[in-house]
Amino acid sequence: MTKKDQNPREGFRLITPIRVRYAEADMQGIVFNANYLAFADIGVTEYFRTLVGAKGNEDSLGKFVELFGGDNWVRHAEVDFRAPAKADDLIDVCLRITRFGRTSYSAVSHIIRDDTLLNVVKLTYVWFDPATEEVTPVAQSFIDAVTDFEIIKPERAVVAV
Repeated sequence: MTKKDQNPREGFRLITPIRVRYAEADMQGIVFNANYLAFADIGVTEYFRTLVGAKGNEDSLGKFVELFGGDNWVRHAEVDFRAPAKADDLIDVCLRITRFGRTSYSAVSHIIRDDTLLNVVKLTYVWFDPATEEVTPVAQSFIDAVTDFEIIKPERAVVAV
């Protein structure tokens, strides 16, 4: 199978279908570029919802901080536009966590229509303590939950302590 023939959903366990709303498109009916970050964020939200549910909790994101002892901020976002989505398209937002550092982790999102990869969004998050808003090491319970969930296990950065 050549790279061109590769399934853009391969390796993603979290796949969330959404329909592009009229308001997310410009006057030409093409999705406005900033909305791809919002689509990736939907993927992150559904990913967290899945992790919380896997811990035996009701479908509530409010349990995330309680379960994992921290939260995260976006530190960096990178968007690679390949092809446009259009108003009323049914698209899949795929998300997986690819790497853990000491105080950060990285994720990648593929945004796909049918079998066409429309967009790749790469995100880096830092982990923080919500009580102090100080950056802290990523919780081991979160790393373990993600590692158990993922098809492709996240890379672990070698970090001198």
